[in-house]
Amino acid sequence: MDIVASRTAEAPSARTQVHWSVRWENELRLTEHAELAEFFRKSYGPTGAFNAQPFEGNRSWAGARPEVRVIGRDAHGVAAHVGLLRRFIKIG
Repeated sequence: MDIVASRTAEAPSARTQVHWSVRWENELRLTEHAELAEFFRKSYGPTGAFNAQPFEGNRSWAGARPEVRVIGRDAHGVAAHVGLLRRFIKIG
C-alpha cells in the first residue's frame, strides 16, 4: 500500500512529498535494510554511539525484528519509520 502526503508548514511550491509504504518484513530487500540501517544510525547516533551500534552493517532492527513496517520516503531517502511487532500475552 502506498500513500502520498506533503508537509504543510512550507510554501506550496517548496513542499516535500513523502511517500508511505506498508511492507511485510519478508518483502524487504537487502538494499532496503541497508537504507533503513543508515537512517537509524543517523537518527540514534547523536544520542550516543551505543544507541546507533545495533544498526551497524545492514541490520535494520535493534531487538526483535518487526513483522510489518510503515516507511516514509522523501527526495532524500527514508524520512520516517514505524515497526509493528506482534506480542502474545498469556493470562491465567
